[in-house]
Amino acid sequence: MNNFKKNNRSKFFASDKFALFILLTPALIFCSVFIFIPSINAIFGSFFSFGFDSLYDWKWVGFDNYITASKDEFFWIALKNNLIIVFASIILQVGVGTILAAILDRGIPYGKVIFRTIIFTPMVISSVAVGLIWLIIYEPNIGILNAIIKSIGLNPPTRGWLGDPNISIWMVMIAAAWQYTGFMMVLILAGLQGISTEVYDAAEIDGATGVKAFWYITLPMLRNVLLVAILITTIGAFKVFEFIFVMTNGGPSNSTQVLGTYIYLQAFNLLKMGYANAISVVLLIIALILGWMQLKASRRA
Repeated sequence: MNNFKKNNRSKFFASDKFALFILLTPALIFCSVFIFIPSINAIFGSFFSFGFDSLYDWKWVGFDNYITASKDEFFWIALKNNLIIVFASIILQVGVGTILAAILDRGIPYGKVIFRTIIFTPMVISSVAVGLIWLIIYEPNIGILNAIIKSIGLNPPTRGWLGDPNISIWMVMIAAAWQYTGFMMVLILAGLQGISTEVYDAAEIDGATGVKAFWYITLPMLRNVLLVAILITTIGAFKVFEFIFVMTNGGPSNSTQVLGTYIYLQAFNLLKMGYANAISVVLLIIALILGWMQLKASRRA
């Protein structure tokens, strides 16, 4: 009898493992083809000099590509722009998203679902489509933004909203914030709804209401959720490509050049695949570190 139970149990676990293997196989194949193999290839290729015009003529250069990147002025400009986008995204997306989530959670008695849907809707639109929409909005001749600015008696930038190096990156950030703030709002709203109303009732007895309750009660209790939101935004800011490529293509004068567009420039325009791989590896290391931090923060949250 015992042997019969053991045999059945072993068959059960064996069948479970087989089913698990079958279910995971498509995902493993997908990750291998589109993530693991390209990542290994990029790391390997970063130690060589080659291009699309010399795919079969790889020249070993060791760490020269990384040394070149450390001395490349435009690489540091791209990295600096990524960092600017990180801080701007945290303020615009996480900051505004937190305020909107607080308003929806306790400030609007009716129609929360409608407002949440309206604010979240841009998130489901393709980033390329969003970039094209904002290109039309910023267009100097037919754009609605110039029409609004002129209607209140002000003069729009003479070189256009995306043609002025001093403001172009901020204009791109506004477009990105329009799309992603809704996602941050929903994420933080989920955290807000996990806070018991009894906490606010007790705080109200002590005189902590409105802004004071939000500052001293809501924000500390949302600390882990906000940390996850900040890390997600930071990872997205380092991976940004579509908005820059569609709206400015890194210009004017490299004022919106980021690591993603600089990799594209080196690989497909200048045909320096080895150097592009080296920059990709730098970006991969940054993404892995941030991803590890996000994973730890998510478990804590």
